Amino acid sequence: MKTKTNTFVLTLATLLILLISFGCADVVVDPEINPIDPGSINYTKFKARESFSYNVDLASQNTLKVVGINGEVNVESVQGANQVTISGEKVVGADTYQDANSHLKDITVEINELTNELLVKTLQPQFSKGRSYQVNYTITVPSHLNLVVNNVNGSIALDIPQSTSAEFFASLVIGSISLQNLTLYNRVATSKSLQGRLGEGEGTITLKTTNGNIDVSGF
Repeated sequence: MKTKTNTFVLTLATLLILLISFGCADVVVDPEINPIDPGSINYTKFKARESFSYNVDLASQNTLKVVGINGEVNVESVQGANQVTISGEKVVGADTYQDANSHLKDITVEINELTNELLVKTLQPQFSKGRSYQVNYTITVPSHLNLVVNNVNGSIALDIPQSTSAEFFASLVIGSISLQNLTLYNRVATSKSLQGRLGEGEGTITLKTTNGNIDVSGF
């Protein structure tokens, strides 16, 4: 009985050595996937968040331009207003909460009141050094403004009155474009772009993202 036990143990040890030698016993975690947050771009276990909100009274500006990097941009167009409300959340991911929280200051929401344009822009470090940076926007804009949204990694959602009058153009590289409860005249659609005219085409709406969906809805 002792001989059989020793033989079994020896055989098991040999099999284990073979498994390790051929790599079958390795456990690999994909560094691009966060096991706590599968939607994370980088492998970051802890996230620090900071909310922001700004109100900007318009003077001579006739265009709102939003330039994002990582994160969602949600815009609602309202009638009868002359103020832009810019709110949202900054998010930093890192291997520790302390590190993530200490680097929230690396993200800036820059607002430039130019002569004809209100420019809202995300500024963040060029090199992440293992951290993830994200800014999610929720913006309310007067319906008479022209709108330009350029995003890199994130979706764009736009809610506008059905009476909106504008030349419309949307494009992306990865994702889908949807237009609901709106009539788009002279419609030209491809798998990566959609353009046409809303109403009389008096203004302009331009939406672009590299990676993310573009969803436009009328109300």
